Amino acid sequence: MNGHAGASPHWEKLWAADGGLPKGTRFDVAGVARPLAAELSRRRPPTSGKSALVPGCGRAYDALALAEHGYADVVALDISLAACHAAREEMKEVSSSAAERVEIRCADFFALDEERKFDTIWDCTFLCALDPSAREEWARRMASLLAPGGELLTAVFPIGDRDGGPPYAMSVSLVRSLLEPAGFEAIVVLDSLPIEEQHRRPGDDPNSVLTRGTALVTWMLRTD
Repeated sequence: MNGHAGASPHWEKLWAADGGLPKGTRFDVAGVARPLAAELSRRRPPTSGKSALVPGCGRAYDALALAEHGYADVVALDISLAACHAAREEMKEVSSSAAERVEIRCADFFALDEERKFDTIWDCTFLCALDPSAREEWARRMASLLAPGGELLTAVFPIGDRDGGPPYAMSVSLVRSLLEPAGFEAIVVLDSLPIEEQHRRPGDDPNSVLTRGTALVTWMLRTD
């Protein structure tokens, strides 16, 4: 795996430039991701004691949303020191008591201790930010970090024609080709999300999702 794939300084430069990445710019959506907010609204809170992992957490908006939904322990992970600082400041500023259940951890996803398992892992714009050479290892790591009976929830984004990256073009079939060899099967595939549930920044034209769409897929490890 090359340096950019798993531990690129690219993200630190983006987060730290000009005094810090402003909310709502570049890849910061200034709040919980639309696909996650919609999915949580359809779900009952998890049973007590459940844990969640959010790799590439940025300001940890999504980690906070999971804690507010009822997860007892949420690890918000980012490799960028500046992003982790921004996330900690965000957790200090919010009025939600659920912020106390969010652990901001500055570390490389590919170097995580695989002894720790999570009941839910949420990937939103993490896979698409990785160099393609890291994709198979991403899938293997996801399998190793998921607790028995746990679920991996992926926002497959951006779907559409796109040269280069990051973000690199994604598709449900591409993600399936990575996860199935690692032992996963798709349990729920939502590939016709309404515009209001597709991933975008608040200032983006809603029609932008027509050229960079989103699918939401729930995966579990096969038991056979």
